[in-house]
Amino acid sequence: MIRPLFTSTALCAMVTAAPAQEALPPLTADNLVFSVENMDRSADPRQDFYRYAAGGWMDRVERPTRFPTYGIFTIMNDRLSKQVAIAAAKAGKSAADLPKGSPAQQVGDFYNAFMDVDAIDAAGIEPIRAMLDEIDAMSSLADITPFMAAQAATSGPGLFVLFGPGQDPEDSGKHALYAVGQSFGIDRHFLELLRTEPGDSALIPYHDYVRKLMEIAGYAPEDALRIADKSIAIETALYNGFLTPEEFKDPKMRSSKLPFDEVAAQVPEIDIPLYLEMIGFEKPDEFVMFQPRALTRLSEVLRETPLGDLKDYMTYRIVQNYSPFLDTELLEPKLNLFEALIGARPDQPRSEQVYDLLKEKMGHPASKVFVDHFYPEGTKEDVLDMVDRIRAVFRHRIENSPWLSDTTKTEALNKVDNFYYKVGFPDKWIDYSGVEIGHDPVANVIALGRFDMERTIDSLTRPPEHEEFNGASTLPIAMNAAYTPQINGFEVTAAITMAPALSPDMDAPLKFCRIGAVIGHEMTHGFDFGGRKYDATGNLRDWWTPDDTQAFIVEAKKLIEQADNFEVLPGLNINGALGVGENMADVGGITLAYESLKVYLEEHPEENVEIDGMSPTERCFVGWAQFWASKQTDQFLHTIVTNDGHAPDFYRSVAALQHLDAFYETYGIVEGDPMWLPPEKRARAW
Repeated sequence: MIRPLFTSTALCAMVTAAPAQEALPPLTADNLVFSVENMDRSADPRQDFYRYAAGGWMDRVERPTRFPTYGIFTIMNDRLSKQVAIAAAKAGKSAADLPKGSPAQQVGDFYNAFMDVDAIDAAGIEPIRAMLDEIDAMSSLADITPFMAAQAATSGPGLFVLFGPGQDPEDSGKHALYAVGQSFGIDRHFLELLRTEPGDSALIPYHDYVRKLMEIAGYAPEDALRIADKSIAIETALYNGFLTPEEFKDPKMRSSKLPFDEVAAQVPEIDIPLYLEMIGFEKPDEFVMFQPRALTRLSEVLRETPLGDLKDYMTYRIVQNYSPFLDTELLEPKLNLFEALIGARPDQPRSEQVYDLLKEKMGHPASKVFVDHFYPEGTKEDVLDMVDRIRAVFRHRIENSPWLSDTTKTEALNKVDNFYYKVGFPDKWIDYSGVEIGHDPVANVIALGRFDMERTIDSLTRPPEHEEFNGASTLPIAMNAAYTPQINGFEVTAAITMAPALSPDMDAPLKFCRIGAVIGHEMTHGFDFGGRKYDATGNLRDWWTPDDTQAFIVEAKKLIEQADNFEVLPGLNINGALGVGENMADVGGITLAYESLKVYLEEHPEENVEIDGMSPTERCFVGWAQFWASKQTDQFLHTIVTNDGHAPDFYRSVAALQHLDAFYETYGIVEGDPMWLPPEKRARAW
């Protein structure tokens, strides 16, 4: 995975293929289209390569105040939200004349309902009144289970605990039922705030958010204050039963199994058989414990917390969950929360807010409309050619690995040979035509949630099947590429394979060392600290010899040490253990991209030329570094370092290059130069 973005959701095939690009401003060097204008050629690359590669952009471009981080993916995601808004608005204008159930009709009507601000504000929170009344009528803990199940079966919040299906971690050809901890009212990027005590000052912005949200929803100030107090007390208690971010990186920590009766005994306050029956899941013999400590902590909270406090919390979560589709004033508290936590106020026009909501609620119809409208013809084929080339280089490197034993090498080659990969968009789109999309935004999202659950239940009647581009991070309109160990494969979305990351007029060094490096990054995830624990069929299985495991750990520790020693802000260093998987994928990505570029240029010597006074190798390395040029608020950096395995972008721009011998040869970097990393500290796993 490249990097999750902060988006407005966190705050809250009849379209023609005619290019609508005229509605958007042209991309320039300011938008991180590769350019020598973005360099600072007066800087010494041996002293500060980031300055040399991207100093011109850093000096010239200011971070827009509504973005906590500003770099190529922010630029592309902002452009993407505008493109989706354009396509959705056009569909909305003609929705009444489009075939019923077509992607364009559904997207258009979803958009029209969301944009009818007068009707939404007039309704206030009445669209969720029945749910709030149901909470108010609860008289015992026994009433909580059916409410939880009803919410899980539609588009409601994940209250207290979730039970749902996934591939069996030890047998990818079978389904398993997982016991998953609940979701939380605060965005996932800030979850570690909940590992503090309820009265900790770090939680003040979140407390203010809950209180203000409930006041706008119509609760008296004293009631809103009480709801905020109780909600944060409950969430901090529950979250402290969750795995730490470092623990969660280890797939074995979230893959243990327990018999059904033992799981039920952990939280007797929840009627698990009733929950499963209401949703439509069969009772399993065992559960996969995705959050192994969560249920015992939940039981403590349910036993020790008065029912009234639990009802207050559920009330907050219902309002919070549906707030993007209710009274528009409910957006303001979330903007204030983000401004307090990340130093930016990520507001955007309402028409562009629909992008994230479409991505979350009806990803395939929205993606179909976007692809038909904006995706450049031929891009998919070009990227697939790069994938094949990079995979061939990866295979060659494994074959010639000096540190892998023949036993482990055979398994590794089998894994590479069985990579699943797709680019752009699916060959077959999911059919949403049976979902009724009307004038009520809340009714729309409930209908879409029910449709998703019905599809999930139906999928359990046959062996697990991977649906192309249908994960939260792999929809065609998701700005991402992602490896999934259970399918031993990766998907590179349409959104990320567009300008300025990739364009048809790019020279080979830029294509390979930008999107090509993203492809190599995802391949390497199959062999990183977590991915290496899955085999070629996606099963969690140790296929390594003990000696090879130790050799791998030696290489990984080099990346951990390098990151641990990097000071992001005074007194704030990267957590190397948390980010070792992503940093290893970066090293693998640029290594595979560079090696693939060399092979390509041997086949196409006419392209092995200087451009802008730079050799192909120089354009490769500068192209990579500019790809990660960025500006961030200090608050954002604190959040990333604490919660996220992805290092700050400016670290990624150079850190991975320091493990390539060619980087030193190209720029004459020698021992004593600031950019020098001793050969014995360079990771050479892949």
